[in-house]
Amino acid sequence: MNLLTLVLVGVGGALGALCRHKASSFMKRKSASEFPWPTLAINLCACTIAGCALAASSAMGALAFAVLSMGFLGGFSTLSTMNCEAVDHLTQGRAKTGIAYLATTYLGTLGAAAIGFAATTSLMGL
Repeated sequence: MNLLTLVLVGVGGALGALCRHKASSFMKRKSASEFPWPTLAINLCACTIAGCALAASSAMGALAFAVLSMGFLGGFSTLSTMNCEAVDHLTQGRAKTGIAYLATTYLGTLGAAAIGFAATTSLMGL
């Protein structure tokens, strides 16, 4: 990986993290639920885009794919926050919510990536 790639991936990651912060803050103001909807929505969105990027990776080139997937989406999605929220639910006596959150996140993000991949493959005629 050359210096330009490293810098662009870093810039993509910073932009992704800033977008996650703004999106999460906005959604938290709109939701009074104790279920962590903002993190789930962000991760579903990121995985859908990642699936699209994977399907289009040969058309977009290695640099663009790295900046989008490892950079922007790496900063935008948030595995650590998701796991901390799940642990918080599990340790605060909300086991059903914590387990539902984990199941929804893992199954949902896998499905979202698959849908993004399939849709892009279909649209691009791959």
